[in-house]
Amino acid sequence: MQYLNKHFNLSIFILFACINLFASEINNEVPVHLKRKVDSLNNKCPEYWNSDREAANRLAQQALELAIEINYLKGKGAALNNLASIHLYKGNYNEAVELYQKAIETFSIINFEKGIKHCNNNIGLIYNFTGKYDSALSYFQKSLDFEIKENNIEGIAASYDNIASIYYYKGNYEKGLEYYFKSASLYDEIDNEKEKISCLNNIAAIYETQGLIEKAILINEKVVTLSKKHNSKYEEAMGLNNLGSNYLHLNDLEKSEYYLNKALVLRDEISDKTGVASTLQNFGRIYERKKQFDRANDMYFQSLKLSEELEDKRGIAETFTLIGENLLEKGNHPSAIEYFNQSMEIAIGINAPAEILANYQQLVLAYASINEFDSAAHYLDLFAVLKDSLSIDTDLSIDFHQVESKPVRKRQPMDLKTYRLILIMSSLIILALIAFIIFRKKK
Repeated sequence: MQYLNKHFNLSIFILFACINLFASEINNEVPVHLKRKVDSLNNKCPEYWNSDREAANRLAQQALELAIEINYLKGKGAALNNLASIHLYKGNYNEAVELYQKAIETFSIINFEKGIKHCNNNIGLIYNFTGKYDSALSYFQKSLDFEIKENNIEGIAASYDNIASIYYYKGNYEKGLEYYFKSASLYDEIDNEKEKISCLNNIAAIYETQGLIEKAILINEKVVTLSKKHNSKYEEAMGLNNLGSNYLHLNDLEKSEYYLNKALVLRDEISDKTGVASTLQNFGRIYERKKQFDRANDMYFQSLKLSEELEDKRGIAETFTLIGENLLEKGNHPSAIEYFNQSMEIAIGINAPAEILANYQQLVLAYASINEFDSAAHYLDLFAVLKDSLSIDTDLSIDFHQVESKPVRKRQPMDLKTYRLILIMSSLIILALIAFIIFRKKK
């Protein structure tokens, strides 16, 4: 499975926030040259977020200490925002939220609305990562409203990208593509190639979800090229990981392993724990394909440990499903079913349709394998209904080298009786095929 860019548009929202956020303000009680020094440190900090986070942290700490010393509140809030953003990149969500709240308190004293807006947006990102999608969408919508009011094209594009990611995770791929295309189109309009990279990454993720692997590969190759050009190691690692996922779908394990190794090295280098967890999952899939089930299990549990440390519920749910699949391959059906159910419980709790769908599918196979066809049929019905609700019609003629906003065609509603008849017939046919395969294996 390809992973959506989990930091979505961090380098978009946070970086552009900082460019305007740290401007000097006149204060007769504080020497201007000291305020300028704080602003300079704060403005320089984001340049190192994707390449040298230790350097970024040093710059933010220096800015914070000097701002406190001279009582420069805007500079203090900006430094707190920078420190919070570094923790956000590293996946330290609790620390990030705490620092963002301190920044909001500081900005509120001077009624700096723009600074408050950017902090709230980044808290929205954290809600997104931790599966609180409705709260995240609310924060992103507020951010979008502010950017529209300010007529900030870059900010509007970034808001579209973040909103798109929410719809993606909620399984509304039609809306997700709509907002990604809007975002990419705006970046083309202002000739901002660097910030378009995240959009391309996420469009490729949806294409892979829809089985358009060749298209996804072409986009991800472009992502890697552009990331190197702009020295964005985070996006480069994402592109490499997703190429590994693409080739895994094509069963080209050698190429998949090649790209995943490069992604893992880069993600270790920039301390991207969330990224490392997803790459380890993909390695587990490779070992599973090679029938090396114990090695696969080791990869999955390493990934699970990181997801638990990060309180990444989606990551935990995904890994439980993978562990269940591995156990199913080994013939341990009861334990596999237990993991699928645990995963589904988490997925339902965070409203993650894609993960629920994956567990329905695996439970069909698990119950059919032990001849419990009533249970298999039950989950097959649930799978069919949910899959239909997540399906979209994609315009396959879209030129993803020059992505632009295009409306997605609406599906025609189907008569309920006809749909139920088709669903029942499909379920019976699939169950008959599963039973036949199991019978042949046993024979």
